[in-house]
Amino acid sequence: MGDNAILREKRSLPPADYSLKIESFKLLSKSTVESFESGVFKSGGYNWKLVFYPNGKKNDGGKDHLSLYLKIDDSNPHPDGTWNVNVYYKLFVYDQVSNQYLVVQDAKAPMRRFDRRKTDWGFGKFLDLATFNEPSNGYLVDDTCAFGAEVYVVKPTDSEEILSLVSDPADGNYRFNIPAFGSVGDTVQRSSEFTVGERNWQLVVYPAGSGADRGNFLTVSLKLADYQTVSPKKPVYAEFKFKIPNQYSRNRAGAEQTVKHFFNSAAEKESSNLLSRNDLYDTTKGYLPSSETLIVEVQFLVVSMINAN
Repeated sequence: MGDNAILREKRSLPPADYSLKIESFKLLSKSTVESFESGVFKSGGYNWKLVFYPNGKKNDGGKDHLSLYLKIDDSNPHPDGTWNVNVYYKLFVYDQVSNQYLVVQDAKAPMRRFDRRKTDWGFGKFLDLATFNEPSNGYLVDDTCAFGAEVYVVKPTDSEEILSLVSDPADGNYRFNIPAFGSVGDTVQRSSEFTVGERNWQLVVYPAGSGADRGNFLTVSLKLADYQTVSPKKPVYAEFKFKIPNQYSRNRAGAEQTVKHFFNSAAEKESSNLLSRNDLYDTTKGYLPSSETLIVEVQFLVVSMINAN
């Protein structure tokens, strides 16, 4: 692996999974053994080792460098011969002068796959020996040094959900009748809960308007009524149409507004300039006839559904 694919940075926090302190390092580096393995440590449900080459792994570009690798240990049970383990890992060397750790990791491919054919990953050019051997740099002090590792195993999920968008869902129309509407004043009117797309909804009507509409327009809102009670909380995307029909004649246009919204909280999605209060109370318009029963409707055009697989 070329040096330009390595990311190095320092931090004060020690490695989370394993640390290895080596004394009499110079004797180790003068031995005829090319590489040394640490003891076994466990992380992410697997057994691992550190493998270091005091004088560099020559066939991995390690000339004049210290080479360090993470190896998955043979003691792991692998009932399937095609096993693989996906890992994010970081390797460390301790700077005893600054009391910090030099962290070394892959820059271009931070996740690596360990399998039967590739049981170790690491860095031929972990640290050049000139830098490592200089005591003022802090890595080798009094012939003592320390290395470490962090290993995060990426495991397959045990759960899967399927998101689908349903057009013109069954029971996708709901009517909310509010009798004696002219007498409710500014009191907010709430419908009973109703079900569309396996979720519970509620229409809310603000006679005096809400937000920017207040005082000038009637406001209608749609609320995902069961958002707080469904566990885990599941958002819903919906396209729907607010309707206030002309009660004098279905052939005469009423007030309508199409809304697209992603419901990811218990907050309501309100209409905007749906019907002016002047038109609402003008009996010639047909929205509020002499019976004073206001009809508010919602028609679902599209609704998302999430199902566990």
